[in-house]
Amino acid sequence: MKTEPIQLNGHCYVLMQGDWYHPIIKHRHDIVWYPESAMTLTERHQYRPYVRSVVTEDAWIIACYPMEKVRVLDDETGAWTWPDRQTYGASHNHITCCLLGIRSTIPAVTLDGGVEIKKHIAEYKKLIDKAHKLYKV
Repeated sequence: MKTEPIQLNGHCYVLMQGDWYHPIIKHRHDIVWYPESAMTLTERHQYRPYVRSVVTEDAWIIACYPMEKVRVLDDETGAWTWPDRQTYGASHNHITCCLLGIRSTIPAVTLDGGVEIKKHIAEYKKLIDKAHKLYKV
């Protein structure tokens, strides 16, 4: 496992947000923290890496950096490590599952066997029927 001191320019540090003490808090003014919080989805898709390093948990932003510039916090050791696969242009699913540790990118609604989806479809059909009656379509 490779580790190195925090780089303040051109790097992407992958760290899930939380209420804990961030391991690089002493450099908080020299690093851009979670730039995705001030971006729309379109802006995330058009993201260009900053000159300064960023701390993020956004898969779209992480995919803009080559693996040599990405560091991931190892929860067990507390050290920053390199990813084991290329991140530049990597899929949202790969980054979410492998780097962020989220086991599934499938929304929970579909994981319940479609119960919630069926409720929404039934409500939608009722609205359509009501609109047909109202407007005599």
